[in-house]
Amino acid sequence: MSNTNNLFCEVLLPLPLPSTYTYRVPRDWEKQVQVGQRVVVSLGVKKLYCGIIYELHSRPPKVQSVKYILSVLDSEPIVSPKMLSFWKWIADYYISYMGEVMVCALPSSLRLKSESIIVINPDFDGNISELDRVQESAVDFVLHKEQTTINDIAKALDISVIMPLITQLIRSGYLITQEEIKDRLRPKTQQYICLTQEYQNEEKLQELFARLGKDTRKQKQYETLMLFFQCAKEAKNIVSKVDLMANKRFCASSFQTLVKAGVFTITKHKISRLKKNDAINNVSDINLNIEQQEAFDSIIRDWKSIPVSLIFGVTGSGKTEIYIKLIEQVISQGKQVLFLLPEIALTTTFITRLEKYFGTKVGVYHSRYSKEERAEIYDTVRSLNDKERYDIIIGSRSAIFLPFINLGLVIVDEENDPSYKQYNPSPRYNARDCAIYLASLWNAKTILGSATPALETFYNATNGRYQLLKLKNRYFNVPLPQIIPVDLKEQRLSGNMKGEFSSTLIQAIEQALEEKKQVLLFQNRRGFSRSLRCQACGGVILCHNCDVALTYHKDANQLRCHYCGFTMHVPEACPQCGSMDLKMIGFGTEKIEEWLQIIFPDANIARLDLDSTRQKSAYSRIINAFAAKETDIMVGTQMITKGLDFSNVGVVAVMDADALMFFADFRSTERAFAQMTQVAGRSGRRFSQGKVYIQTLNPQNKVIQDVCAHSYSSMYNSQILERKVFKYPPFYRLIKISCQSIKQEIAEKSADFFAQQLRVIYGGRVLGPQEPLIGRIRNRYIVDILMKVERTASIKSVKSQIRQLSELTHSKYSKARIAIDVDPL
Repeated sequence: MSNTNNLFCEVLLPLPLPSTYTYRVPRDWEKQVQVGQRVVVSLGVKKLYCGIIYELHSRPPKVQSVKYILSVLDSEPIVSPKMLSFWKWIADYYISYMGEVMVCALPSSLRLKSESIIVINPDFDGNISELDRVQESAVDFVLHKEQTTINDIAKALDISVIMPLITQLIRSGYLITQEEIKDRLRPKTQQYICLTQEYQNEEKLQELFARLGKDTRKQKQYETLMLFFQCAKEAKNIVSKVDLMANKRFCASSFQTLVKAGVFTITKHKISRLKKNDAINNVSDINLNIEQQEAFDSIIRDWKSIPVSLIFGVTGSGKTEIYIKLIEQVISQGKQVLFLLPEIALTTTFITRLEKYFGTKVGVYHSRYSKEERAEIYDTVRSLNDKERYDIIIGSRSAIFLPFINLGLVIVDEENDPSYKQYNPSPRYNARDCAIYLASLWNAKTILGSATPALETFYNATNGRYQLLKLKNRYFNVPLPQIIPVDLKEQRLSGNMKGEFSSTLIQAIEQALEEKKQVLLFQNRRGFSRSLRCQACGGVILCHNCDVALTYHKDANQLRCHYCGFTMHVPEACPQCGSMDLKMIGFGTEKIEEWLQIIFPDANIARLDLDSTRQKSAYSRIINAFAAKETDIMVGTQMITKGLDFSNVGVVAVMDADALMFFADFRSTERAFAQMTQVAGRSGRRFSQGKVYIQTLNPQNKVIQDVCAHSYSSMYNSQILERKVFKYPPFYRLIKISCQSIKQEIAEKSADFFAQQLRVIYGGRVLGPQEPLIGRIRNRYIVDILMKVERTASIKSVKSQIRQLSELTHSKYSKARIAIDVDPL
């Protein structure tokens, strides 16, 4: 049979598969289907999946039979060809599968859930005259079930290959996949009250008022009717039920009586889950200083000739004001803006600032939103209605996957932040690098901003690949903070420590509080104590699932693993030797908070970390209280190091600088410098110079000295030389391959095999295999291989070889999981 005139489609499935699958399009759907629509297809004998049409063509596949698509779920594409091209680039660059990118890119409500549940089509009229005996039996079986699975039908009819039968019945309109695959996106509705058709007649209404008014037993109904009209004065006789019930005079029983009597009717209206605010400020009110204006003018001048610009500005230099001016330029041309931030928490602060100027044009997208809210934002971004569409999206890394229709500008603030990197699951992408490529697809401009740029970014800027714009002074011309190292060895020897606080820091906090200034304390470890150690045998209490010490959390009075979430009660005795002499080692934000309450009992103290901000609104509440000067001292993790702009912070302290510096990682110096510089930048941003105290056992360490001197260039020059000598980025590309298994032997053998195969091709460029610092996470043993590839080498060829060897290794060691991380951080 010839397939010449048939239409076929390549369907992308949400699975880690190396290619798309070819399906036939039914003739009556040929004019309906488009690239980017969701379709339901069968895979294998019994499974149904929801996929995306990746390509339409008339090339007959080289197989005997081709399955049909079962249904089309969208009237319009939900993914544009440009975004599919973006997905393909991510899959190729990060050595992942497009199905994995699809899962990452689409909100869960749009991905649907593959349940393979079958129900009778609601439009089925009961006529089965055209069915054969087997088809009739299948329909009859489903008819007597509220819902059933494909497997249940196969067992009931004793048919091993059931999918062709189910497919035919679905195509014929007898059965459907229960919202198939369940489309879990439900519109948010609100109930409204209005008069029924009968009582919209003026005479009838007057009769009703007269009847209720005369009957003393119906005074409550009369009052309820009056209340309705008072609330409905400006609403054309329709009132939100919530608003009506909020009135103190509302009587629920009288209201229900009027509903039953046919006076009121209740209707449901679809409403948005998203809050929208009107703009109140004019962008023209922002006055740029000389440095800012020069940077702004340079960006506009070289908009097309240099697609990527780096704004390298000291903390408090006013990068946000430049961003706002650029955003105004872009949206005035009818284009959209993507504004990326590294932390979900920071979106609260930035959304408030941008809404002051752009109001309802601003949308927010991150994982703290519900799946319904994310799906609604997804649809709003691609809306063709100018009034409905968001022109500006503020979001965390996942916002790069939104379906923009005319992207003109991408801003990546704090571009050096490791939070832009996704570690698990695949694809292990860096949103900063992906954003640059996404902007190039749209011929859009990319702005990178940071006070401490990543070394690779600064290298690209100094070598002419990016435009480099420097802001050397703070916006209000306030001097950069004075940074004072505090020698903890000296303080401890002289007995000047209270808990984890040096006398120098205590005096600085006391003075700040006397001057009505606020204080920020940075400790990049949450919980109370780092570990619980036995003083007799020296053992620490370890996680049952990971090779890591459990952290003690005093609030919950439990030990907790920060990798897998395992928790346990604090043991009374050491599990190894039975000794009762257990001691808490190290300190986190909880312990600092407790010491603050002891040393400064009259101060209002707050803690900002993952534990204190688990609720959706908790971060906003804590930040707003600090901004309103209701909080005197705030202690926090890296959440407080960037993006926050407070006018009254006089003192900032890094409680344990040494914990930031000494890691077996070639980026540890760069990261320590960035974190200390960023947190130091929270002080003295408005009226007077702030002070920063860095508590350390190594005050002469070069990183500490560079931070104290505000010298990024000194840190950069020393680090870039080391990178070149030891063959690290930006001079070499890194690819990390992790072989994982619940059995240590399999993890080791698969890694050995993979490394041997790589060495045959790449020789000394392959390092390892070796166990990482934490060799077991979530009961999976890990063995790593690291590849260093020259910039001059064909990275495409290298990645192709790695993918092939990954599949070869997996075929030999099927119980091993192989994770590939391109450009690991």
